Amino acid sequence: MMSDVKALALLEAFLFAAGDPIEKDKLADLMEVSAQRLDLLLDQLKRRYQIDVWSGLRLSEINDKVALSTKVELGESLSLLFDPRNRQDLSQASYEVLAVIAYSEPVTRSEIEMVRGVNSDSIVTRLIERGLVEQRGTLDVPGRPGLLYVSEQFLADFGLKSTKDLEAVDLLMYDEAAEYPDEETEIKLNELAAENADSGRQDAKDRYSNETVVIAIDGPSGAGKSTLARELASRLSILFLDTGAMYRALGLKALRMGLKPSDEAEIQQMLADTDLDVELSPDGQRTFVDGIDVTDDIRTPAVSQAASDISALSVCRHFCVDRQRALAERQSLVLDGRDIGTYVLPDASVKFFVTASPEVRAKRRYEEMLQKGESSNYDDVLLEMKQRDFNDSNRALAPTKQADDAIFIDTSGRSVADLVEEMLDLVNKKMNENADVPERD
Repeated sequence: MMSDVKALALLEAFLFAAGDPIEKDKLADLMEVSAQRLDLLLDQLKRRYQIDVWSGLRLSEINDKVALSTKVELGESLSLLFDPRNRQDLSQASYEVLAVIAYSEPVTRSEIEMVRGVNSDSIVTRLIERGLVEQRGTLDVPGRPGLLYVSEQFLADFGLKSTKDLEAVDLLMYDEAAEYPDEETEIKLNELAAENADSGRQDAKDRYSNETVVIAIDGPSGAGKSTLARELASRLSILFLDTGAMYRALGLKALRMGLKPSDEAEIQQMLADTDLDVELSPDGQRTFVDGIDVTDDIRTPAVSQAASDISALSVCRHFCVDRQRALAERQSLVLDGRDIGTYVLPDASVKFFVTASPEVRAKRRYEEMLQKGESSNYDDVLLEMKQRDFNDSNRALAPTKQADDAIFIDTSGRSVADLVEEMLDLVNKKMNENADVPERD
């Protein structure tokens, strides 16, 4: 029979190599020892770590599994390993979903949506793929009945036996947040209340929280659609979907694969093996392609042109539009693009068509690139802008044009603040008309 010294060394080696929690039965089979002897060896190893001041490890038991983890007192030092350059790069939205599951398990996707106010299915899927969340069992109800729990990997990372031992600060291991979501939400609501003292506007804001409101903002590139859409969404306390980012992300993938963005056959084959997803939160949108966050890589002139080419393809339009419509069905949204009010969501609650002269738009884009430290030439930017305008307005499927019932907005020479105020007033007026509610004097 193997000596205790050799058995302890082998046990430690197996636990280290396994990394994740391993079943005791499997461990006993691998070591060719009885379950009783394994328990004795585990107890010896646990006590050795407890008295060994030279070791930073401890033994954690999770149900019928065991794993090596680090001692609690080393948490502050180990947190350096998870700084923004090294951590798992979860977004704020992912952090919120993880927190909901950890503190409320088991939960369903519908319950998470009730807590956060937005559909979080794609975030849950990514957390499952990362091994932090798992689905175990279902409820006998229609819809999305899967029961979600944090995984044993999650528990092992914190040296916990269950989520009952979890403290709020432990979740910061996965994401860095300056404030807890409820504090941040309270601050934003207070700011909105101060800005919207006018009772008529406050009444409209109350309505937006109780019904689905979809606002479409269309227009050519560089008109300021995204900036206005973000500000408008923030003022109305609803989410913003940057549809152009979806086409940019696909254009970026095509360029990185060496494909021609205007070649429908090549793009159709690419889309068959493409996972496009967005995470929406009050803090902004993150765009993912095949699980990789490309948000910061899709604002170059080359990607803009690729987006224009790829968005002209019917196969690509259908690929993105299906996702956009699904998001708009579940929640109130402000969306910007080129054909939201005419093709994607022709029944949107309120529609705007935002534009400016090509020269003004090119200057904005050029200055934006300079601020980012990107080298460029104004004439080249203007030429690319005009080329994209032509492509977008002349494509066969859903060309860029103003919807018959869209409100025209010229952003030339006007500040964002003034434009947002005007659009807010127009939204409130339109919603009052739709609800047949008389406006206040």
